[in-house]
Amino acid sequence: MKFDNQLRYATDIITAYQGETPLHVWLKDFFRQHKQMGSRDRKTLSSLVYGFYRLGHAVRELSIRERILLGAFMVQDQPGELLDYFRPEWNAQVLRPLEEKIAFVREMGIDFEPTDIFPWKNELSDDIDHHLFCLSFLRQPDLFLRIRPGYEQAVRSRLAGVTHEFIPPFTLRLANGLKIEEFFTPDKEVVVQDYSSQRIAEYIPPAHKFWDACAASGGKSILVHDLLPGVEITASDIRESILHNLRQRFRQAGIINYHSFVADLTRVVPEAKLSFDLILADVPCTGSGTWSRTPEELYFFDPRKILTYSTAQKQIVTNIADRLAPGAHLVYSTCSVFKKENEAITAVIREQFGLRQELAGNIRGYDQRADSMFAARFVR
Repeated sequence: MKFDNQLRYATDIITAYQGETPLHVWLKDFFRQHKQMGSRDRKTLSSLVYGFYRLGHAVRELSIRERILLGAFMVQDQPGELLDYFRPEWNAQVLRPLEEKIAFVREMGIDFEPTDIFPWKNELSDDIDHHLFCLSFLRQPDLFLRIRPGYEQAVRSRLAGVTHEFIPPFTLRLANGLKIEEFFTPDKEVVVQDYSSQRIAEYIPPAHKFWDACAASGGKSILVHDLLPGVEITASDIRESILHNLRQRFRQAGIINYHSFVADLTRVVPEAKLSFDLILADVPCTGSGTWSRTPEELYFFDPRKILTYSTAQKQIVTNIADRLAPGAHLVYSTCSVFKKENEAITAVIREQFGLRQELAGNIRGYDQRADSMFAARFVR
């Protein structure tokens, strides 16, 4: 009866949820309304629901119930009581490698094609491996931290006894669920930042005046501050609320030499007096490279949004290009895997603004249990 109820609740959640808010927020509200559920029930239900969405657009002809069970089998890497209750023959195979699990369910009569998970192959950047990218949705990405300068020894010593991997020069890979605050002061000693986002460091040249044009909560600004001590930072975003978060993070990070302002860069050309030798345009995008963390976005995605975002991205780079001083650099980046948001925009930057492209490419995270991004560096 317990497992029947859990599957019923998971089915009810998926039936009611329409993607209007992030799934983790929606689930918090749901559990708040069902206070009789204990922590184990909440964890099980969350896992079942996320497993359903990790299948993306594959086997959508199956019932919700059957998709939930298939998602649990594909995603779980340890035998589970619920799966053993409903599909004991599947539970006995759950430790097998992913490709063998796919072959197994096909033998059971389920026409599961992993490349159906993400059906927009023709929209992908050319060097993205569609098959491997699709398989990445069946695994939650890891938790990554960036160790800030001067804290290397203290941070690593505090992780003694905790399973982790150090990736030089400053990255830590850890299991999801680790309570970071119990070990460190976030933004002072470490920054919670995906591995691919940290690799933007490879695109950052020396500079004195830096503008983080689409700064969000400031993670990449903190990265640039750590790479270029003494750099003068200007940060802007369309939302005052997110800049409030940035200011709090900067305070924790010890960053005091900066200027911030609110601007919609799809509409506003910044003041002519603003001139920089490094601009980072980490532009708003579909976020398709991060959907293995938020698979509900994959499930509900409308591909017409690709053009909406690429149009906005062209306008942003048009409005900021004139703020580059002679010899200055522009770093363009997205957390998207769509070529209309990536290579198509770099072509605009080269052809319309006469900037010379120095570096460009996809930062593939799908084979690293990390997000996937795109970055390019130009010089005036």
